[in-house]
Order: sequence, then C-alpha cells, then structure tokens
Amino acid sequence: MAAPTDRFLPCEAEKLAGTYLELMLQARRNDALRCIQKAIARGASLSDIYLKVLQPVMYETGRLWQINAIDIAVEHYITAATQLTMAHIFPHALSKKRTGKKMVGGCLGSELHQLGLHMLCDLFESEGWDTYFMGAATPGKSFLTVVSDQHPDLLCISVTMQRGVPEARETIELLRAKLGADCPKILVGGLPFILSPGLAAAVGADGTGTDGAQAVALATQLTS
Repeated sequence: MAAPTDRFLPCEAEKLAGTYLELMLQARRNDALRCIQKAIARGASLSDIYLKVLQPVMYETGRLWQINAIDIAVEHYITAATQLTMAHIFPHALSKKRTGKKMVGGCLGSELHQLGLHMLCDLFESEGWDTYFMGAATPGKSFLTVVSDQHPDLLCISVTMQRGVPEARETIELLRAKLGADCPKILVGGLPFILSPGLAAAVGADGTGTDGAQAVALATQLTS
C-alpha cells in the first residue's frame, strides 16, 4: 500500500474518476465512497478529489444526460450521492490553520445547480477560509442581506446558465450601490464565464476562475 505522503498522480485520478462513475451508474454509492476514502488515505487532497475526480465525473454525467444515454433520474441520483460523498470527506477541509477570512457564496434566484459552488466553498475551507454557503435559488436582495450581516472579505456568485448573467449584473450593481466602500470583492463563476472570461468584468465582478483552485488563488490575491 502506498504511504500517506505519496503524491496523487493524474493517472490515478483519471482511473478513480472512471471507477467512481461506473459504480454510481450501478447505484453502488457506498462502494464509490469507499474508493474516494481509500484515495484520501493514500495521500489525495480534497482539491485532488474535487477537481480531478468529482468535477470531471459530474461533467460526464451531464453529458450522458444531454445525449440521452442516462435518464434524468440517474443524473439526480449521482448528484445527490456525490453531495453525500462530499459530506463524508468534508472534515479533510478543516485541517489547515484558519486565515480569519470569510467567503459568502450563493447561486442566484434562477440558478438551481449548486454542486459546483458547494465544491468551491469546501475548497476555500480547505485553504483556511470560513464560508457561508447559501445554496441554490437565492434572490439578489438576499445576497445584500447576508453580505450586510456577515461582512465577508469575498462574495462568490455562481451562474451556470446564460440566462442568469443579467441577474448577476443586477445583483452586483445593487450590492455596490447599497454597500459602497463596504462591498466585498466579488468573484463570479460558471459556464458562461468559462466560455467568455471577459464577461466577469462586464457584469461588474472583480474576477473569475476557470476552476476552484484558480478562484481560491485569485481570491487570496484580491484580499491580501
């Protein structure tokens, strides 16, 4: 057995992602979870598991649904089971010394896809941040309420569908108008901003990241 300090290699991640997806397609979520737990015991970090295994699996699950290779019920099962997997391995996100910084994250009122942002919040936790995860379908005015109450260093807004982009712009405009100099740094993320990185500036955000690791690195730079 590999020692806990061994590096988690890309080829191992690819193999694990394939195994995890196959087990999920067979409705064997407990076996899939055990595979993830074994990888962590061999030295895989939370970032390794999220960005090299779970995220690619969810992308592939979405693709399989889009081409009608799996039913929407199967996609929902894998999503829910992956959320359970994340809950089981979340304690690994709390091992680092805390930075004293806080991030608030949420999906706007029209946005129901919350798994990606959930992963992002956990990755921030693994880097020592405290997070306040609002989940899916959060109205723009609620962003203002929570930011006013929590006084975070950073706000992350998730948009996975193009129709949510105007709502993101309106929410950011509201926050900047009401909070002024007290408005935290704002990052946006999701497929529209991956396809068009310049869109982040167009909606008034301070930046975006193509994945969770890049977002954490940018947030650290913006709040230093």
